[in-house]
Amino acid sequence: MKTALLAAASLLACTSPMLATAALAQTAPANGKAEAPHARHPNILIIVADDLGWQDVGFNGASIPTPNIDRIARSGVVLDHFYASALCSPSRAGLLTGRYPHRYGIMGDTITPGSDFGLDPGEQTIAQLLAQAGYARRSFLGKWHLGHRSPAFHPMSFGFTSFYGHYNGAIDYFTHAREGQVDWHRDHAPSADQGYSTDLLTDEAVRIIDTPTKGGAPWMMWLAYNAPHGPLQATEQDLAAVGFDPAKPRFGEGRGNPREGASYGTKGHGNTRRQTEQAMVHGLDRGIGRVLDALEKSGQLDNTLILFTSDNGGPGGGQASNGPLRGWKFLHYDGGVRVAAALSWPAGLKPRAEAGIGDVSYVDILPTVARLAGVKSGRTLDGRDVSDALLSGKPLGDRALFLGEDYRVPAAEGERGPTDPESLRGRAAAAISGKWKLIGDELYDLDADPYEKQDVAAQHPDVVADLRKRVAAYVALRKVPRARMNSTHLPPIPSWELPGKPAE
Repeated sequence: MKTALLAAASLLACTSPMLATAALAQTAPANGKAEAPHARHPNILIIVADDLGWQDVGFNGASIPTPNIDRIARSGVVLDHFYASALCSPSRAGLLTGRYPHRYGIMGDTITPGSDFGLDPGEQTIAQLLAQAGYARRSFLGKWHLGHRSPAFHPMSFGFTSFYGHYNGAIDYFTHAREGQVDWHRDHAPSADQGYSTDLLTDEAVRIIDTPTKGGAPWMMWLAYNAPHGPLQATEQDLAAVGFDPAKPRFGEGRGNPREGASYGTKGHGNTRRQTEQAMVHGLDRGIGRVLDALEKSGQLDNTLILFTSDNGGPGGGQASNGPLRGWKFLHYDGGVRVAAALSWPAGLKPRAEAGIGDVSYVDILPTVARLAGVKSGRTLDGRDVSDALLSGKPLGDRALFLGEDYRVPAAEGERGPTDPESLRGRAAAAISGKWKLIGDELYDLDADPYEKQDVAAQHPDVVADLRKRVAAYVALRKVPRARMNSTHLPPIPSWELPGKPAE
């Protein structure tokens, strides 16, 4: 029977987080460069890939090597049952807050260029918590996707001391345009930086890592790459690395870029969509390697806790690979919500041996990181602190994880997602408890059927009834109305506004 957390997966040299952090103050990195004596809490680096297929990383059997992402797994532990939301904005919100996103109105679908809502200003993020723990530098790099119509929705309104990246869910990788306007920014101002977005984010991450903090204080960085989310565009260097043949046509050649949308150009296409996505993952891995090298060169790698994950599973259409998992982005089958993830902390976490470490939720990240940083949230959290299990091998015990919401219910007045039965299949609110997984009216035994091929709801009506009650209580947490741009949220952000939509 699948356990919530296998104790043998990962052990700390010490037996508790309290002892672990005390030991860190006396631990020097392997290269001999000692940390500042008072910097006993780890630096925090959260790396979030975008629409990454579960089997598009080496440690899950990718056909294209990802040696640098694998460095994180090899030096730490693979979270082989890590669950997120099935789509972008909700996952990012839950990762940042430790709370299920429909509690504060991030539900129904992603935040689009025309959306006037965003992350509720009343929510507390991991950056705000770490500020209380003395993390003076808290950088946000990359894709925000949690609101752009008001300064109240800006990353720097949620505890981050700097921002470099884009507001929208997707941009052209080379021009950084969305809806005919450049969506690339530094703090609150537009940025004219030129280059491939993955490389620009890596450059900025390395620059920040190479800049010492005052007094050697610990820092945190949220590095949200937009790769390999569409539009599918890669550099020629990365295309060459995955077998691009210049003698063959590029996908979409002569037809514009119909599947990628009018906002984007055709630069960076490979011979096929799949090849282009693999090249983008190669570029992502190349960038992560530079970040890891910068940490190692500066003597900070040992005492930096690194989480690598994706916001959701890979999309359908043949561009991503979720391996044997059923489904894709938007669906609550494992292909949409079970994501590639690995955690590393050389000074505090022994590398994994052979066992997996069980079920962990995206909303567990905030309480876990907060505990390791020595600070507590005063909010009601949905996530659990899993640091004891990670560090000392203690099992989590029984728990229920909830995934998504019921798409059959309108997200808000006047808003609705798909309504036809086939589109809704796999999109109902879901729960995992032990070996059981409920998706709407479907029940799967993940021990006997890990790839969700056989619905056994008819054979286990008692299990279905119990999980339905739990899901109903979870769905009842939804907040309507959302946090929208209004008189209390100030005018729209001046540096990006949907064309043709007047300021309000």
